[in-house]
Amino acid sequence: MKKPFYKSWIFWVLVVVLGSIIGQIAARNEKADQAAPAATQEVQATAAPATDTPAADPAAGNPSVSWESAITQIAQSDTEPTQKADAVEVLAKAYSPSPEELMDFESQVVEEYNAGNYLAHTGDAGYMLTNLFKAVVVEGKHADGEPIKDFAFDFYQNTKYTYRGIEAVDSDSVKANEAQMDKALAEMK
Repeated sequence: MKKPFYKSWIFWVLVVVLGSIIGQIAARNEKADQAAPAATQEVQATAAPATDTPAADPAAGNPSVSWESAITQIAQSDTEPTQKADAVEVLAKAYSPSPEELMDFESQVVEEYNAGNYLAHTGDAGYMLTNLFKAVVVEGKHADGEPIKDFAFDFYQNTKYTYRGIEAVDSDSVKANEAQMDKALAEMK
């Protein structure tokens, strides 16, 4: 019999690492005028696309890439997909996006769905966890009854359960959620 995931030492190490990351994000939001550490700047240089805007500064409303590095660390960990998904959910629920970043997340999850890509890479932990993160952030930042909240919730469920291997991409549950996503998209137009 397999022991529950919360009794695994790996789970608790992951909880401590996530707590540390979340604490660092919160501290950075409070002390936005401080210079970023060299390691953060390296991540920003490799993860952020080249633009005319300065590097990430949450206080200035520019998107932060710290969530991307956290997801990369989670994706590369030796834990099970269920534990990785749970860790990303914790990270997403604690994340406060700028209004522009929230709009970007909304358009990105809709684009991934419309393009038919969102479940095409279930074996790619980084891709799936990034989509999961964005969906949880979008769903958490909107009021009940808003079509984008409903869309994000079903997107999240399909992403989470196919990544964890609980549902097949062509299962009845996935198709039912996609029908609800189509309905939400129609309401958004």
